[in-house]
Amino acid sequence: MKKIYCLLFSIITSHCLTAQQGTLLASAKRDSSGVFIGDMHATEQVESVSAARQYAIINLKKDLEGLDRGSKNTLLADAGGNERNLNSEIFATYLARLDKKYKGDVRSIETDNIRDIFQIDQKSEIKKRHSSVISAQCFSNKNDGRFIKMKDLDGEEIIGFPLESFKGNSRYGLVENYHQGFARIKKDQVFGFLNYCGDETIPCQYEKAEPFNDGKALVKKFDWYFVDVYGNESEGLENIVDAKALRMGVNVAKFKNGKYALIDNNYDISKKPLSDYFDEIVTFNNELFRVKVGKNYGLIKIDGSTKIDAIYDDINATAEQGKWMIIEQNKKVGLMDTEGNIKIKPSFESIVNISIDPTISNNSTLGIARDEAGIRLIDFKDLRTSKTYSAISDFNKYGLAQVKDGKYVGFINLDLKVVIEPVYSTLGNFNQYGLVSACKTNLNGATKCGYIKYDGTEIIPIAFDEVAGFNRFGLVVAKENVKNCSLPAGNCRVDVIYDKNGNLVIGKTNEAAPIGIKYATTDTLFNGSFIAIKTLNPLKNGDDMPVEYNLVERNGLKRITTQSYLSIKRYDANLLFPVMKDGKWGLIDTTGKIIAKPTYKDIMVTTEGLYGVKYDNNKYGFIDKKGKVQVAFDYDEVRPFNNGLSIVSRGQGKLGVINRFNAKIAPCFFSEVNILPATKQFELLDSSGNKFVLNSNGDCVTNCTKFDEIRKLANQ
Repeated sequence: MKKIYCLLFSIITSHCLTAQQGTLLASAKRDSSGVFIGDMHATEQVESVSAARQYAIINLKKDLEGLDRGSKNTLLADAGGNERNLNSEIFATYLARLDKKYKGDVRSIETDNIRDIFQIDQKSEIKKRHSSVISAQCFSNKNDGRFIKMKDLDGEEIIGFPLESFKGNSRYGLVENYHQGFARIKKDQVFGFLNYCGDETIPCQYEKAEPFNDGKALVKKFDWYFVDVYGNESEGLENIVDAKALRMGVNVAKFKNGKYALIDNNYDISKKPLSDYFDEIVTFNNELFRVKVGKNYGLIKIDGSTKIDAIYDDINATAEQGKWMIIEQNKKVGLMDTEGNIKIKPSFESIVNISIDPTISNNSTLGIARDEAGIRLIDFKDLRTSKTYSAISDFNKYGLAQVKDGKYVGFINLDLKVVIEPVYSTLGNFNQYGLVSACKTNLNGATKCGYIKYDGTEIIPIAFDEVAGFNRFGLVVAKENVKNCSLPAGNCRVDVIYDKNGNLVIGKTNEAAPIGIKYATTDTLFNGSFIAIKTLNPLKNGDDMPVEYNLVERNGLKRITTQSYLSIKRYDANLLFPVMKDGKWGLIDTTGKIIAKPTYKDIMVTTEGLYGVKYDNNKYGFIDKKGKVQVAFDYDEVRPFNNGLSIVSRGQGKLGVINRFNAKIAPCFFSEVNILPATKQFELLDSSGNKFVLNSNGDCVTNCTKFDEIRKLANQ
């Protein structure tokens, strides 16, 4: 017999009737409008009523075989096969057989003198299947229709009317997926039920309605009633003011006197509840309900019998559902199993579950117990406990929690194993590289810091007075206070930089007489490949250090600059960085090699392989990508090269044009020189307003006689 103890409890949120949520299947997924409950998507379209009957019979045969395992039931042996043979009459005959069989099975169980949970379970399973049979009878009367293969709220494959076709219809305030053969709906502000064909077999007429629960559903007009799968209403349920469906034909009801009790689907006839009356009934775990009597709590079973007497100040489930529970007596808490055996005497101030992120662990069941000595971890699977600590943090993404033992901290894992001994004065939070800052206090009282891995391996030596946080490229600054510095004289701070693997990227300048120097990592990239490191170099007089920069190659995390620079510009097409040192500009390549020493007062972005630079004489010239001077420093102004030509000036507002070899294509005689955008020609004007035009190669094309006279005069 298929057991169904857990069939519905996983989707019950609360059965305390004071809760606002009024549905057994409240946690089933709703759509964004809150109207549609459950996944109603089709797994397959059913093209004809005949095919729907065929699928229905296949499913009903599976149900029957599940109930009669081991038997050779031939009730539907001739069902299925060729769908041509499954007309409405044959289909109706098969369902009539099932209807009769299931009714007989229920009567047989009810007349049996032996009563146990297995029989309750078996009876429940039969009634659920019977509900499906009654709902499926609608296919006998259909000649056409649109149906789909889908899964109902219990995850079982069914054939039914596509409920999503109600989307956008303002008449519906609730459309719930099928459950035990029927779909609960709220239309025009009252509840009713649809069968598998989408027929309103139980018309919308109820103020409230619960899902079907083993052949009957709780409904309310003025009073509460049961309605069965045929739409027949029971007599009114006496003294009941509210009710919620549970499972196996059992419900929880609130009575006029404010008390709660479990009732079964025969309450309209018996007038007797299954359980005693309580001040509160709520779901405890998959098998039990927590009940309240006055100020005390106990547990009852689904059949209403007492499991644990209501003698405790409180009872709560542990993370290990169904195995242990947290009990409270006389303001002390302990653990008890569901048979009532005390496993940990109520001696703690508190025991609480720890919520573990499922991305860390799906099966961890830990709690924290606190008493006068401190706090400890409890594994609810086997009741193992950790050592007592003065503090325990939340578990991080590595499954580790920081613990404090006296003055020192370490880490413990989900198996209650100490993976990093509590020998550190402080520990930070694990970063994206699985590293955590760690500090120790030595015998002299000095505190030294570094970084360790999540398994305790030392990555950055615990030898520094301070460590910063890693940047997003995996670099970190470690700081050391040293004595007898050479710059500035006396004591100073010396920084170094490590990478995430513990490799020294930038070390001390001079071990024997260290120079005080400070670094700060940044997330700034040059050309997507080089990381900028802020650098504060020492000054002899102790003034504030100016901010300069070093470069570290991103992929290999290797320093490429041999010294820091006040300014670094992005590298160009020649893969050269313009850099400034001591107020002068130069060039370095992507390996840090100096191409042009920082000796120039200004530098222009390269054009056609040449850089305009300003020399100490305050004159401009050009150097090439090897740092060699190609155009001497003779000009007060130079402009970028264009097709091998550059506009230059020697002062007094006189402009000319030179080529890459400093040949004077047009002498510095003209008051204005422009490049015409459309033709790239040079237009020159003299002080008298005469206009001259040179082509893009520097050859004269307009007013050339006069231009030759000017050029001849300049060449003398």
